[in-house]
Amino acid sequence: MTTGILLYPRYSEYELSVIISVLTQANHPKVFIGLDHNPIKGEAGLTCIPETTIDEVNMEMIQSLVLPGVDDFQHLIDEKPLFEFIRKVYEQDAVIGAISSAPYLLAKAGILLDRFYTTGISKQAREFLGVFPEKAFVDAPVVFDKGILTAKGAYFIDFAVKFGQVLELDFNRNWYR
Repeated sequence: MTTGILLYPRYSEYELSVIISVLTQANHPKVFIGLDHNPIKGEAGLTCIPETTIDEVNMEMIQSLVLPGVDDFQHLIDEKPLFEFIRKVYEQDAVIGAISSAPYLLAKAGILLDRFYTTGISKQAREFLGVFPEKAFVDAPVVFDKGILTAKGAYFIDFAVKFGQVLELDFNRNWYR
């Protein structure tokens, strides 16, 4: 089974660095998924070319999905195919990891309604966005609940290590300390 790594414009490169390393160290298959086939520039300027798209990926091979944060997700708010894709992955009982601002994508897809989560998005912004269940917010670095892993962006190492543990991957946790 494979981990999908979702890439969208202005994704946070550093939030993916350790999780990609954990997956690679464990020889776990991964696929980079874009909204389309166009090159995708991250928030620091790193441009990546997706291997497949949310419309073309073989959903049967996706065991887990990683959603990096983004420095401004305004351009993603109306991307209905993105939210439909995330929902499809969720409905096949895949593990989903979302870091920093990416829990917004889970909330918008309706996935956070019955589970605890954390995010780097402030309470004021969460209330303004209107998609977050505030009673389920946990002010913690990393939260794992019912197959959904969320984390604040500064805890990208802990996020990656926990993701690897949840998938029961064989990797050296101390490599990242």
